[in-house]
Amino acid sequence: MKHKTKVGLPPGTIKYTGKKGGTPLTLNYVEYNLESFASETFEEVRKALIHKAKDNFTQWYDIRGLHDEAFIQRIGDVFEMHSLALEDVADVYKRPEYAEFVNGHFISLKYLQYVEGEIHIQNVSIYFDQGFVLTFQEHEDDIFKPLRTRIEKSQGRIRAKKADYLTYAIIDFIVDNYFSVLDDIEIKTEKLEESLMTDVDTFERAQIFPLKKDLLKVRKVIAPLREALNMFSKSDSDDIEEKTKIYVRDVYDHTISVVDSLDTLRDILSGLQEIHISEMSMKMNKVMQFLTIITAIFVPITFLAGIYGMNFQNMPELQHRNGYFILLGVMAVLSGGMLLYFRRKKWL
Repeated sequence: MKHKTKVGLPPGTIKYTGKKGGTPLTLNYVEYNLESFASETFEEVRKALIHKAKDNFTQWYDIRGLHDEAFIQRIGDVFEMHSLALEDVADVYKRPEYAEFVNGHFISLKYLQYVEGEIHIQNVSIYFDQGFVLTFQEHEDDIFKPLRTRIEKSQGRIRAKKADYLTYAIIDFIVDNYFSVLDDIEIKTEKLEESLMTDVDTFERAQIFPLKKDLLKVRKVIAPLREALNMFSKSDSDDIEEKTKIYVRDVYDHTISVVDSLDTLRDILSGLQEIHISEMSMKMNKVMQFLTIITAIFVPITFLAGIYGMNFQNMPELQHRNGYFILLGVMAVLSGGMLLYFRRKKWL
């Protein structure tokens, strides 16, 4: 259903596939080199002057909102973006990937947030070349504000590096946030473990399934990113310095670590589910064992009661003066003997 809007359209057609049609576009512009820094925010993007930076400067256009297809085309015209890259920018369901074009490099990935127990996913597209970086976000949240602050305060190496390093820093910022999401899921998993160990009866097994679903969502957006980062780190383009590739490979290692942690958490949740089922089965077996013992005790008693409850005239024991008390004694001895036997067998 989510891809029906693109059916029949020629390749390279800009068609927004998301649901944030009413979100106003916002543009954050940053321009810097080692000595200077400039930043500006445009609430009305059509008033922004879209241009390429001067030599020795790196510029960063961060566009928040994708439904204005004409503005995306305007950005693409200024920076000579390939039509397929523009198409992928507007496709919020795009699988994470890396692609090289004649006039730039395109990277698609997902930004994750864990809000009130739910995974929120938004698509982020990056296009860069010599002297500029373009980022396209679907939502209005200013997720890159901490990164712009780092650039403004000249923290780290970004001001001394080129556009490829800024691209790495953006990707690293997004991947670092995966660990935060992972920590939140891990905390909920640990609480489930404690709940199961504390009291099996109050443990809510239904909580396992949403967590497993969240893990699957996260894995689906991170697993393909590994391949994209691997291609990025092995690019032969002159636009990407060898030193930057080392950092990109480090981010690649981080994604592997996240995926491994996801698999571990999934195994833990599956284990909790199996333990809960086993505990409930054992509890049910104990109940059935107890009921079986009760039944076994009352079978001979019922047998004796049935015999002496028959309406025959010639039953000598019925005429015995202490017959009633003798029968009760026999029943008590049988019951006590069976209980003693069950205890020695450790069935009780």
